[in-house]
Amino acid sequence: MSPESHFRHLFDPRPGNRMLLFSMLALLMPVLVCTAANAQIQTVPSWVGNLLNENSTITADPTLTAPEAQGLGHKFELLFAMMNDQDPQNVDNDVISLTTGPFSAVPPGNLAIGVAVRDMLPQVKIETLTNQISIKYLFIPPRTCSGGSPRIQLFIDPGDGTPPHNAFGYIGNAPFGTVCISDAMWHFQDMTDNVPRWDLSQWFTHGVPACDMTCTWTEVVAFFDTMVPNHVVLSGGVYDDSCSFDALACGKAYYDLLTVENRTLENRQDTVQGPTN
Repeated sequence: MSPESHFRHLFDPRPGNRMLLFSMLALLMPVLVCTAANAQIQTVPSWVGNLLNENSTITADPTLTAPEAQGLGHKFELLFAMMNDQDPQNVDNDVISLTTGPFSAVPPGNLAIGVAVRDMLPQVKIETLTNQISIKYLFIPPRTCSGGSPRIQLFIDPGDGTPPHNAFGYIGNAPFGTVCISDAMWHFQDMTDNVPRWDLSQWFTHGVPACDMTCTWTEVVAFFDTMVPNHVVLSGGVYDDSCSFDALACGKAYYDLLTVENRTLENRQDTVQGPTN
């Protein structure tokens, strides 16, 4: 797939009400955080509505990412600044990485964003991803999770004739990507745990539950099974794109053991390099 094809799919051509919704949400002070035990008050972060790839319609190139053998699952396609790399603490360990920075500071031919995305098997439902979405991350300080990335992003067809939308899972130990760790050490994140990290705000036309932008994985599964029963997950991966407006999201990040459905990114055999600009 050409770089031009990826850019044509990078943004949803139907502006609709998405930006209006986020503009309204950004003016709201409290939102309800739904947890299994109790409810807390959170504040909608200032970056809501600014994520570069929030309306992305990216899927991996099926020709490039075809599995080596039946049952292995499609490979991850690395896009823009995301690249294969070596673990800075163990050169025998293959990982992926990117260095984000202001657009003017990035070498020509690269962007201050990066994506590792793979297509799903046919007819994959949200519930089948339980315990199958996880990632290891290492940030070189002062790099953080500020600004809504990195995040796991799932591209989902509702199956009712309306356009696909994304569900966002923010990496960190609290809503909106907070309490992620920047200490130049590896940290493992199970994205289907009980942390209210999932944002379903793109699904407001399908009856978003009270948790809205701070859903647990259990609430995500319940929402899609109940309100969007004919949905199909098309693709998923890690997206890192908020440095352009949040300085704390700029810098070096490494990712390893990225699992999305039936494939885990363990070495270079699990990736293909896609367009870098």
